[in-house]
Amino acid sequence: MAGLLLESYALALLKVMGKRDDAEHPPLGFARRSGTLSSNFNVPAHKLLQAVIEYSPSPETIARGFLVELGKCGILAVKGFVDALDNDRSVNSDDWAAIVHEELEQNNGNTTYLTELASYYLSHLIIAFRNPGGKKTPQYSVHPTPNLRRIEDIALLLESATAHRSQSALRDLVFLRDGTRCSLTRYAFLGDDRVVVPRCAHIIPFSIHSKTDAHAAIETFTGQTLNAELIQQLVNHPANAINIQTDAHDSMDQKLAWGIEANLVDHKWNYYFRVVRPKEVAATIYLRDGDEMKFGQGIGGDEIPLPDPRICNLHLAVARVFAASGAAEVFDKYLEDDDDDYMTQVPVYFGGPFVDDDVLMRKLEVLAT
Repeated sequence: MAGLLLESYALALLKVMGKRDDAEHPPLGFARRSGTLSSNFNVPAHKLLQAVIEYSPSPETIARGFLVELGKCGILAVKGFVDALDNDRSVNSDDWAAIVHEELEQNNGNTTYLTELASYYLSHLIIAFRNPGGKKTPQYSVHPTPNLRRIEDIALLLESATAHRSQSALRDLVFLRDGTRCSLTRYAFLGDDRVVVPRCAHIIPFSIHSKTDAHAAIETFTGQTLNAELIQQLVNHPANAINIQTDAHDSMDQKLAWGIEANLVDHKWNYYFRVVRPKEVAATIYLRDGDEMKFGQGIGGDEIPLPDPRICNLHLAVARVFAASGAAEVFDKYLEDDDDDYMTQVPVYFGGPFVDDDVLMRKLEVLAT
């Protein structure tokens, strides 16, 4: 079947809708946390859907889901235009979008299904990643130096990290793989002077392992390249971890300010630092957008898996959706110092251990009012 991609039609329609954007009354209303009727953490639904399609690792999958929900609008003509794309995509996407939008406007089409779709991704991608609750790697003022005994114990460390969720084992595995210097800041984690405290960063939050709705959203967002089984296997595995200086960690984990892009070049995966929110990138990071990141430089680098490209690209894509959709501005408005100030005001907080998304957001709603 020749013709345009489905994403072209979905994005064209969202673009037409956005031309009449009203800050108070956006064309598709507001995406809200699932299960709420009102919230301070609202994002214009059309902007969020546009960002999800544009930055998804599988935009055709997301676009198809969008068009399925559009077909439920209650207008036969619109459903006919949507169904026709299964057989013929030769029509110009802008022309198609203009006709569909006119039908929706003239016949008062029900677009709540699209709003609910946006709320689904806000709840189970954005909030799930922006609330990285779960186990934290223990912090030490003195860190053990990897040695040959540790090299011999890699299999045992892997079992401890993956089967028993040991954070210290995960940290040691990443030390062995990448060495004891931060790849982002160039600072050393070990030495006699001028050392910095490392944080073992989960690229996708550890708490994702228990969020079944987030698993389903990730499966769709990535076109099944990551599924629930893989997430469970890799969430506390070196494939989902890097050791970095604490400020660099916070700007990745709390602000979603940067990510890692993995590209396959000559049958080898290369990794690149990508800036998403320039003003929020930690000042300690010396890398610039597009600079290559090196992993596997440690004494066990040949024996321990590198960061999984699918996981790196998923985190980067969610960070880009967070920024492009306007969700970052909404969250920053209320939660600028959430991990420092709010943790003293409420018993749960962003980044806290074992914090359910729904419980957390309900408590934060109280603070934001």
